[in-house]
Amino acid sequence: NPFLTHPYQNVRDRLGSVMSNIYALDIQFPSGTGGALSPNISDLVSEVLPKLELMKVDPDPEIYNFHKNSKSVTEISQKSFEDICSKLDPELAMQVREQGLEHLKSIISQFPGGRIPSPGFVPPPQSLRVPSAETLQKIPPELQKMFGPGMLRMASSEMVNMMRPNAGPGGKTTTPRPEMSPPELLLPPQLLSAIHEVSLNTPQSGLLAEKWEERQSGVRLLQTVCKLVSGVLLRNWYTVKPELFKVLEMLALNESSELEPDLARDCNVALACLSTCIAPLHVLSTALTAVEHVSQSSSWKAKNAMLEFLQVHVFTNMASFHSQTEEAARVVNIVTRLIKDDRIEVREKAGKVLGGMLHCSFISEEVASKLLDQFKLEVSRKIKKKPKLNEDASLFQENKSKAILMRHSGVLGLSAFVLSCPYDIPPHLPDILMLLADHLHDPQPIPATVKNVFQEFKRTHQDNWAEHKQKLTEDQLATLTDLLVSPSYYA
Repeated sequence: NPFLTHPYQNVRDRLGSVMSNIYALDIQFPSGTGGALSPNISDLVSEVLPKLELMKVDPDPEIYNFHKNSKSVTEISQKSFEDICSKLDPELAMQVREQGLEHLKSIISQFPGGRIPSPGFVPPPQSLRVPSAETLQKIPPELQKMFGPGMLRMASSEMVNMMRPNAGPGGKTTTPRPEMSPPELLLPPQLLSAIHEVSLNTPQSGLLAEKWEERQSGVRLLQTVCKLVSGVLLRNWYTVKPELFKVLEMLALNESSELEPDLARDCNVALACLSTCIAPLHVLSTALTAVEHVSQSSSWKAKNAMLEFLQVHVFTNMASFHSQTEEAARVVNIVTRLIKDDRIEVREKAGKVLGGMLHCSFISEEVASKLLDQFKLEVSRKIKKKPKLNEDASLFQENKSKAILMRHSGVLGLSAFVLSCPYDIPPHLPDILMLLADHLHDPQPIPATVKNVFQEFKRTHQDNWAEHKQKLTEDQLATLTDLLVSPSYYA
């Protein structure tokens, strides 16, 4: 268990790979499991889920800003410098004071990004080594001034002599200044501890530091789980386990995280593997329940991720959904509900998913006809342009925004029917095109959606336009010509 949240990513990656091989043998035999000692994914998921609860909410940017700035050199003021010196041994404190605050900042600035490593910092294995005598001779003069008996108690007398500058003619130092050793191997732990103790002296800083460590523990654990999920689904000897869909919410919420790009990448891979797996009939209901739960999340990014997941999952398990009409209806309900979402990105994504389902005949003709009538009704609802006498302005604006949202969702639904026919013009399509053309001057974002639909229609039908236009009346053809053909400059 401690290694599930190991700070080194390569250790977590290796552990996820090992666990994938172990749980690839979680086979359910007709007579039962392989025994009480057989590895079981359901037990593992039940154990890690409580620790991943914090990954179900959006991260607080404040703790990331705190971590970014908490070890900054610029935060060491003169007062903080005095507090740091007061926590050091007298001999070490005297030497630090002699060099001054600016000199300390210049030393710390040589760390990557000017950030101070944590107390007890352990470099990566390839960098963990005792400096040789030759390396110690190459220490720059500004670092040599920081070394004294208090800093070099663990060094031998020969090493101490080697670290002192060689006096040349005229008393000038002849020590060259080649590339310096990693600073984290040279600064004393006591000084690092004092700096951290002073910088985290306020209650707010201590609380943010605690939240940061808690968040990072969850991030590392979720990364390990992502490696396990993707590895198990790629190597297993059985179909997908329903317990794996319990982590769907955390994967969807973090797959587009800008604060944790490595975690976002791992969540994307896990979602891709989970969406392309062949789900048995008894697992479809569990998968859709998880999707429905995430689709009601407050995060629009999680909803977008679920629409992407649902689209791939439905196409991968098309035959299973065709044999389970109730589950197919649940899929349609999820998409049609999200096409009315408050966030425009979610509505547009739901419209594209609906168009794909109509194109591949996932939705029956009967259900498609009902949806078409529903979208036409939503588009035909009026939008008030001015408030009535003595009507509250804020209430009027709220109702107007809701009316625009409903009409836009209807336009997106009609657009899905247009985009579902990229190679022909069925009998119901001309009327939809004319209905969309009537809303070209509606409030935004409706006109932008209408223009995009007609541009896509022109792109997909222009090759066989001579044949397609035979299915349009003269009035319909004239309207489409006005919309699709740009006016001539010389007209």
